[in-house]
Amino acid sequence: MYLDTSVLAKLFIAEPGSEECAAKVAGESIVSSELAYVEMFSAFLRKEREGWIKPADRDLSWTAFESRIADQNIILASLDGAIIGRARMLMAEVHPRVPIRTLDAVHLATYLSIVAGPLFTADRRMREAAELLGIQVVD
Repeated sequence: MYLDTSVLAKLFIAEPGSEECAAKVAGESIVSSELAYVEMFSAFLRKEREGWIKPADRDLSWTAFESRIADQNIILASLDGAIIGRARMLMAEVHPRVPIRTLDAVHLATYLSIVAGPLFTADRRMREAAELLGIQVVD
């Protein structure tokens, strides 16, 4: 199952929807883009700034995330020029119906470059773009 950062973050920081996301990915192989590595750190910093977590919690969450990568419980697919080029084409393909953002387009292009099962996102625009592209999306 391919997870974007909106879902990955819910697995490491308790927030609305975390329990539901954890239940849906239980027992699944988890794949994402290596883009998620920096996006996750950004998400943890944002949660700290917003007062959801303390610095020590951020550090624990980051360590847990890196540990899951090291143990290959989360696989991060490499980015390359072909994926970046495909992301641009996907943005054009869904335009103007879905104003997809750059990083979401990179996630979709990464997803389309690998075999990972359904796509799981909590982002409305990314979901709309994925459905428009005929990608199987987790409810």
